[in-house]
Amino acid sequence: MIQTESKQIILSIVGISILIIAFVGISYAAFHSSLFSNLSNGISTGTISVSLKENSDVISMNNAMPMTDEKGMSLNDNNVYVFKVQSNLSPKTTLNYEVSLQKEDSKNMLDNNLVRFYLEKFEYKDYQKVLEPKAFIPLEKDSFLGSKKGSMVIYSGTLSNVSDEEKFMEDEFKLRMWVSQDAIIDSVSRDFNVKLNVVAKAI
Repeated sequence: MIQTESKQIILSIVGISILIIAFVGISYAAFHSSLFSNLSNGISTGTISVSLKENSDVISMNNAMPMTDEKGMSLNDNNVYVFKVQSNLSPKTTLNYEVSLQKEDSKNMLDNNLVRFYLEKFEYKDYQKVLEPKAFIPLEKDSFLGSKKGSMVIYSGTLSNVSDEEKFMEDEFKLRMWVSQDAIIDSVSRDFNVKLNVVAKAI
């Protein structure tokens, strides 16, 4: 009984940890735009970790212009940000988690409604849409799991181990982001930078 209570306390402490795993940005100008990250692969704490699948810290989109949602959703793999949420789950343990984007301030930032995000999750041997193309919509208050006010939750998920043995589990995602077709080109270069965060709680 004492051992079970200790396990629950440890999992709860791990659960409220916030993993800031990457820095993703998009800059918008008439002739150049880039999606980049300042990443640390495999940051982990206790029972959950997040890994990135990128060949380079920088993903460039040359001669980028505002685009339609249809075109943004079909951006090729060179303009796709791929990441995994992973865990070695203890027996009979469920991990609830949220993936969110936290906006970073900059001098000339694009308006929230001029940046589009699209998320897919790997399921049934292929990637399935889990977030329709959407502008940045900040939370008005902290979420139940701990995503911060001002950030945007792009996915809520669960990893559940119903077996009697420890089990490795993971969810894999593809994130695309682009400049909305409603953006107006002018002489000012603008950007929009976000951090990708994961918060989790074991139950």
